[in-house]
Formats: sequence, structure tokens, C-alpha cells
Amino acid sequence: METGFEEYPCEICGKPSKNFIFAAHVCNDPECIEAARIARGGPGGHMKRKAEGKPIIPVELDRD
Repeated sequence: METGFEEYPCEICGKPSKNFIFAAHVCNDPECIEAARIARGGPGGHMKRKAEGKPIIPVELDRD
């Protein structure tokens, strides 16, 4: 099954992505995955932001 993730660069290092995890396209490098986790706030980070009255999608990630 083709995922098509390779069409998007890793949001941390720029290499072709292999995963979509923590709301980010990332490669298989554990450091990139950890950076995406920290940027997201970890599992449930979006709910923590919601409880604090902040937008669920951080402004710096909302590209629309």
C-alpha cells in the first residue's frame, strides 16, 4: 500500500517523510519524531491547549 508521505518533506529536517505522527510529517529519525512530539505537546497536547483556552492547532502550525 502506497502512503504518499514521501511527497512531503519532514517538518523537522527536510528529508522525505515516512510517517504522519503528532500532526506532523516526519522521517524515521527518532530525533525528528521526538521533536514533533515536543512541538505538539505530546499525546493529548491539543487537549491541554484547549483546556488552557488556546487554539487546538498552534498558530505557528496553522498555515491556512
